[in-house]
Amino acid sequence: MRADLHMHSTASDGRRKPAALVQEAVAGGLDLIALTDHDTLMGWPELRDAGASAGIECVPGVEISARQGRDEVHLVAYGFDPEHDALSSFLDQQQHRRNQRAESFMERLKDAGAIPRSASLAPASTGTSWARPHVAQVLIEHGAVSSMDEAFSRFLIQGTDTYVEKPLPPGAEAIRVVHEAGGVICMAHPGHHASHQVVMGLVAAGLDGIEVVHPSHDSMLEEYYASLATRFGLLKSGGSDYHARDGHGEQGLGARWFSPEPALLEAIRTQ
Repeated sequence: MRADLHMHSTASDGRRKPAALVQEAVAGGLDLIALTDHDTLMGWPELRDAGASAGIECVPGVEISARQGRDEVHLVAYGFDPEHDALSSFLDQQQHRRNQRAESFMERLKDAGAIPRSASLAPASTGTSWARPHVAQVLIEHGAVSSMDEAFSRFLIQGTDTYVEKPLPPGAEAIRVVHEAGGVICMAHPGHHASHQVVMGLVAAGLDGIEVVHPSHDSMLEEYYASLATRFGLLKSGGSDYHARDGHGEQGLGARWFSPEPALLEAIRTQ
């Protein structure tokens, strides 16, 4: 089985609609996919219906931004009840935090003279939120920068004068809510500078698994995280983290996949 359990759509910061992702996944030879948009499930109904029509297995997923100690961590959850009240309320709050942050970015950019006072973000669809790429697009439209990369490096990353910290819930809270909704939750791309202490803190909080396969992981990191998962009894997940962004070195869906173990399949198919 070829699986990709990490991808993003227009419901968050991806460039393809959920149904288009299904078509691309089928063309790429995938058998199992999960849409893991940032802190929202708005793309799930479209993905589910398109998957059923195309004959590809789809499971509900979401990527949750949280913190462990002082560090930001991303957690990918699967197999939960998409209509669970506590999870829905939690994700609504996450969307609210994201929108507040984007508005704060806009105010700082206006104060810095990077964009005019009249500049505004395009309306976000119901159930979705603004993210830094949306703010970057405003900078491009008003001529402050010429590319997405320049927008981030000059204005939108930690260390720049206009950077806004992301308000994040504790990782333990995200883990608890996902478990209440009947799902499992894994640490996403731990190779993104996550310390062993951070990983172990999440394991102690009830983390179910870890993303072994990811574009940021070379073969040595994959081997390391696979052994770590085995040592602590964690599920082994993986995916392409696909956004369909031009110029970011991404390959199409199906270029990066993994073969899920029975324990992971059983866990994510509970719903």
